[in-house]
Amino acid sequence: MRARRSQVLVVSLALAAAMGLAGCSAGDSSSGSSKGSSKVSYPDADGKCSAQPAKGVNHDAAKSLISTFEEKATSLPVTSPLPKPIDPGTTVAYLDNGTPVASIIWGSLKQAGKVAGVQLQRVDTGTDAQSINAAVGTVADDAPDILIAAAVDATFFRSQLAALKKAGTTVVYAGSTNADKFGLLDSQSGHGASEVNGKVLAAAAITFTCGTGTHFVFYNIPEFSFSGVQLDAAKAYLAKNCPDCSLRVVDIPVATMDTTASDAIISDLQAHPDTDFFISPADQMQIGLKAKMDLAGIDVPGMGQSSLPPNIEQIAKGLQVAGYAVDYNEYTWLMLDEGLRRSQGVTVTYDDWEPWVKAISRVLTKKSAAEYPKGFVAYPGMRADFAKLWGKG
Repeated sequence: MRARRSQVLVVSLALAAAMGLAGCSAGDSSSGSSKGSSKVSYPDADGKCSAQPAKGVNHDAAKSLISTFEEKATSLPVTSPLPKPIDPGTTVAYLDNGTPVASIIWGSLKQAGKVAGVQLQRVDTGTDAQSINAAVGTVADDAPDILIAAAVDATFFRSQLAALKKAGTTVVYAGSTNADKFGLLDSQSGHGASEVNGKVLAAAAITFTCGTGTHFVFYNIPEFSFSGVQLDAAKAYLAKNCPDCSLRVVDIPVATMDTTASDAIISDLQAHPDTDFFISPADQMQIGLKAKMDLAGIDVPGMGQSSLPPNIEQIAKGLQVAGYAVDYNEYTWLMLDEGLRRSQGVTVTYDDWEPWVKAISRVLTKKSAAEYPKGFVAYPGMRADFAKLWGKG
């Protein structure tokens, strides 16, 4: 299953240059052709390895972490009921930056808000600094009880934070990795969670090459801060558990993820035929990738985070070795839960992010992907459990 040279020209060098791909190494390989290992083994259909891990590789640790994340969630990561009944006058403002994910979150927040019995307000922020600052300025004037800022960088509304704090607004700052810069709580899918996700991706590279792979690549999305945090965590994990492994880094611009990203991946793998496995924070770049690999005469497995329904379908059909799915619905309910608790004076502490990440995520293989024909749901009992925790059950 190693990459091999192709006589079919799939992507020209001009396209690769236009994509702005930048290569660097976390190990001892250069941006040119890497040496690779003489023999790489991959798990069979039952997940068993026919070869022993290379010397110095902590395959057991990596496999244990992946096995943990392959398990189904059976409960919520929060178990204590709210200390007080929810005031029906509680106001919750949500900053919507207009992205597809933001729209999904808003739909989930409406469901959660209905169960909690709170008053919701959707605030259109746009994506530029001026519009975000203006939108949050309006929010600060209205002083909601809770403000949910999911993937809206506080850099753009820093001047409004003092007013929000003075008004007693609880800011739930999720999906961003720089909470510490603003004195905010690192929340769901923030810096701590991204570090866990980076470790899982690195552990997947070791696990799905049976501890025999040495040359890996990380397809980075430079516009997303969490991608950089995951990359750093993956490097650190490999340095500890696979010291002889190298991790090339190739930037894939966010604007190309739905268009030419897969072509860029093919071009990169052709240029580095000894690549054993690839990882990425965006699994959507694998959609349709197998067919392009077949045309190019390439067969390099990989795994990305936030696997979409088409990814899950590919995994179930054996067209993709694994995926890392995230339940954005539960993610949203957890954000509201944090806001409700903190607004009631509860001290919320995230001292170990692994159980929180595991609660909304799952590593999927062919055996488990078929369980989700309509998309990934981390814990089907979530709604009923939240209702009980909120005094609504």
